[in-house]
Amino acid sequence: MSNKPRIHRATSSHRILIAIAFAIALPLALLIMIHTYKADALLRHLINTFVLHDRYAGSTLNLDLYRVAIEAREIAGIDDDLSGLTYNTETNTLFSVLNGQPLIVELDLEGRLLRKIEVRGVKDMEGITHVEGNRYVIADEYDQRLLLLEINDESNVIDVTKLPQLSLGITANGSNKDFEGVSWDDKNRRLLIAKERNPLSIFEITGFIDGDRQQPSLNVSKITPHKFSNIKLRDFSSITYHDESGHLVLLSDESRMAAEYDFEGRAVGALALWRGFHGLQKNVPQAEGIAIGPDNSIYIVSEPNLFYVFKPAD
Repeated sequence: MSNKPRIHRATSSHRILIAIAFAIALPLALLIMIHTYKADALLRHLINTFVLHDRYAGSTLNLDLYRVAIEAREIAGIDDDLSGLTYNTETNTLFSVLNGQPLIVELDLEGRLLRKIEVRGVKDMEGITHVEGNRYVIADEYDQRLLLLEINDESNVIDVTKLPQLSLGITANGSNKDFEGVSWDDKNRRLLIAKERNPLSIFEITGFIDGDRQQPSLNVSKITPHKFSNIKLRDFSSITYHDESGHLVLLSDESRMAAEYDFEGRAVGALALWRGFHGLQKNVPQAEGIAIGPDNSIYIVSEPNLFYVFKPAD
């Protein structure tokens, strides 16, 4: 008779230990799953959207309301390595670069290839932005260079060897974690550069574009990285400046997310590039370039040669 209470107490203690272990293991397993599937930015986006309803106050684009209009359209005539994207308001077309075979490609707004332009004197183009007229800036990640060039209607080969260029020795040459995107802010006459990681960084450059009377001297400065970390993007794969709002939209391949930020570093909206969001049938596999059209349509290219269009809510 005297042993029964001890057995009961032992059984109760055992159950408590199991409950404690389960309480610890379940959140740990959830965190491991989130990390494995790189869904941390998505989780924060969902919390901001559905829990902290006013967290995205101040958004101009309202990215959460966008719907996919063209999904994963293969761009005929391009095999792989599509990276970077810019919209030209004067031609109403898109320009991108290939970082394997050195090409600039022009696309229409439906993702059809219009032409290829061979580029000589570069090793690893990762970004392109239209400045004005026929002038563009491309980012060469391998050599950490920005190159100012002209693309006219007849261009089919461009040699950048003697063109204006700016070398930025941020890390050792040949690093594959450097400049992943470039965007032109015409209002403030500056270039905005996204560094992929180690650490995530955004640079602004004034005075590089010829004829810039407002900023006659060259200046390179770093925008504090932690200001743009509250949505926890894992990398920066592209960047675009939205003229109407003065906001940045940063694209992350690993997080499958495009996040809108103001220049105080507040995340004011996000476009989730995961299956089931915004009408997507599949995840966007490797988003590498983003551009915004005059009607706020968002264009995204994904390696190897996929084209996406997202339209704002009516």
